[in-house]
Amino acid sequence: MKTLLRCTLVLIALAGTFPALAETLPPPRIAVVDLEALSQRSLVTHDLDKKVEAAKAAYRQNTRYRYESLQEELRALRVDSAHISADDRQQRQASLEQRIAQTAEDDKKGLEEIEARGQAAMATLQPKLQAIIKRVASGMSLDLVLDKNAYDALVSDKLAAPGANDITNLIQTFLNAEVPTVELPAKGAPQQ
Repeated sequence: MKTLLRCTLVLIALAGTFPALAETLPPPRIAVVDLEALSQRSLVTHDLDKKVEAAKAAYRQNTRYRYESLQEELRALRVDSAHISADDRQQRQASLEQRIAQTAEDDKKGLEEIEARGQAAMATLQPKLQAIIKRVASGMSLDLVLDKNAYDALVSDKLAAPGANDITNLIQTFLNAEVPTVELPAKGAPQQ
């Protein structure tokens, strides 16, 4: 019982010293990076967006023949409908509708695959971006680097003090210099 009482008294005494100790510590050096703005303004994301759009345009150009062929078959069916039996017309129309639906599905999957390749390329940037942020944080003797939106939420909830240093432009400068471009993975390449 005496030991428990002594431990409680020691804890109370220590608890009384922590606020004094906290007052002597310097405030943490916090910086923020606006990842959304970085994504919109960096050279590498613009380059990757262009590559994804070019791949989609090339894909659409390559699939255009299938659509033109199906359109021609549809015109031919309309012309021939007066000269063929109703069963034959219905069978040809059902086949044509099925191929149109399949072509549309294939087109959608192809474009989604290109988009997934773009996301895979963007994912390869994450370790590079993290290394740049760590290097800058170390060079500036920062204690913590947060996403700007997360920091703003902490400030609005009164869990953090306002006034963190925004290092987005500095990170962007390093990112543009070190990683100005990234390759779009080839079709069928394994994605991380």
